[in-house]
Amino acid sequence: MNALIDQLFDVMFKSGIDCRLIILVIAALPIAEARLAIPVALKCGLTPIEALCYSFLGSSLVVPVLLVVLIPAIKRISKTKLFHSFGEALLKRLDGKAEKINKKTEFKKILGTAAFVAVPLPLTGVWTGSAIAGILGINYFKALGAVVLGNLVASLIVLIITVALGEYINIIMTAFALIALIAAVVMLIKSIHPKKSA
Repeated sequence: MNALIDQLFDVMFKSGIDCRLIILVIAALPIAEARLAIPVALKCGLTPIEALCYSFLGSSLVVPVLLVVLIPAIKRISKTKLFHSFGEALLKRLDGKAEKINKKTEFKKILGTAAFVAVPLPLTGVWTGSAIAGILGINYFKALGAVVLGNLVASLIVLIITVALGEYINIIMTAFALIALIAAVVMLIKSIHPKKSA
């Protein structure tokens, strides 16, 4: 696996594309976000501060758009014949996550959303946090602040762990990629084969 990761980095370096641009793109992607972008940035040779800044920036830049379009887009695809099951399963999953955060006061909803995004695990990042903020009906600017703050905390945690375990960076990236892949496959399987209600 280490050889495969090293080969991918060789291709990336030989492509002539600036590593910083690649980090911004990785950080903006769902599931990957800053959680994968930080170890990749460090592997590219960026300093820890550069890795944090580019990864945090890339993952935060998508939040203003996600807060506006993500839930309507998911609702729209759930009405199509081809993606109905997937869209419904995704909405159900997001509703379940939002229900855990849904408190009586808006402040507690904002705090809960920030805390949710701050946990540096796959499917708890800015994409899911933005969707949850939309489901909870949090004010746009408060939701933006909550998701970005949570993203900053998660990015700092990932940076600290990655720097502390620097010699295992390939293992960290592989483990994250596998966890993200498994989570995506499980969600896809659940959407294809939803549980029948009794």
